[in-house]
Formats: sequence, C-alpha cells, structure tokens
Amino acid sequence: VQGAGMSSSTTSGQGQGDEAPDLVCVVDCVHGMVDALSCVRWNKHQGAVVELSEHGIVVTVEESGCLQAKVYLKTELFAEYDHGAEGRPRFGLSLGLLIDCLNMFTVPGFASPVEIRYPGPDMQLLLRSVGSPDACIHAEIRTRIPDTVAWDYHFEHAGNTPVTFTVKSAILKESIDDLEWPGSSIQIHFHPDPPSVIFKGEGHGDLEV
Repeated sequence: VQGAGMSSSTTSGQGQGDEAPDLVCVVDCVHGMVDALSCVRWNKHQGAVVELSEHGIVVTVEESGCLQAKVYLKTELFAEYDHGAEGRPRFGLSLGLLIDCLNMFTVPGFASPVEIRYPGPDMQLLLRSVGSPDACIHAEIRTRIPDTVAWDYHFEHAGNTPVTFTVKSAILKESIDDLEWPGSSIQIHFHPDPPSVIFKGEGHGDLEV
C-alpha cells in the first residue's frame, strides 16, 4: 500500500524521536532528481527499491524480471548528506508517487531547498521545504518491504564477473533504433582489446554498429 500526505503548514520545530534517522539530506533544486527518476518510470504504477549508503542513494526499478535500470544519486548532488544508518538499508516505494511529491517543489517561483528524511525501517519517507522559517510544504510517502531484486545478472555459471560498459543514452538509442528490424534479434559483443562493443542485428540482411 502506498500513499502520501501533502499540505502547507506553519512549523515551529521538528522532532523525529531520540534515535538518529537513517538518512537526512538536502537538495537545493529537485529538478535534476525529477528528470533522472522520470527516465526509469516505465508505467504509472512503477515500483522501485531505494538503497541508502554513505556514497549516495541508488534507485532500482525492474520490469518483468528481465530489464533493470538504476539511478545513482551521488552525495555531490546534495547540499547536505548525513547517512546515519548501519550498513545499506533498503526499502520499496511507488516511483510515480515519489516523482509526484518531488514535483510539488518545482512549481514556478518556488526555489526552496528540500530536505529528504528517512527515519528508519517501516517508517515513512519525509520531504519538506526548508527555505522559509515560517511555513513549509511537506509530503509523507509510505514505504514497504522491498521486493527481491537481482542486483547483478549472471548469464553464465555463478562466479563470473559481469561485463559492463557506459555509453551516452542518445547514442545507445540511435544504435538500437537502427538494428530493430521486424522480427530481428540483436547480439551484443564485447571486445576488451581494443575496448569496443558491437551490436549486430539479423533480419533482412545483417547490420553491425
């Protein structure tokens, strides 16, 4: 079950209990975060798994058990970042709901920094503006026990190191569009020396990129 509470209110202090929260961070402008998360929102009811660490926040989404995407929000993105948890806590939430709540802070003329707070397991994710001493916008997002996510896909026997590469999304999209003939399959070949990746499509003839 996911839900959120949103309101404008006058605040005189914040209290979340005596225990230090797992995460408290402040971002000056949420536009970049919204854009990054929107890239991996494939459908209206998309779920996501959030992992917190001292290096930043990782948001993982998965589709049909065969397609996985991750958004890395490094600590450099935040004006303040305080990771107080032991280990790397994880929780699930509605990605669409998170994006909708963040969008509350992107209205024209509103440029207040936003604090994101996660008190701990089975607690709500809290968002609030911190630019005004008199009033704030805030949202509460219900979290859930995360689904099991295959963090690394192994296509061979266990123990093999996954092969990864980084490429600009526009170039990758253009390459796939060129190869997607009706009914064709796509092969991906990795070559370590010289470092290169070859995409090969087979349909009405062959094409390599």
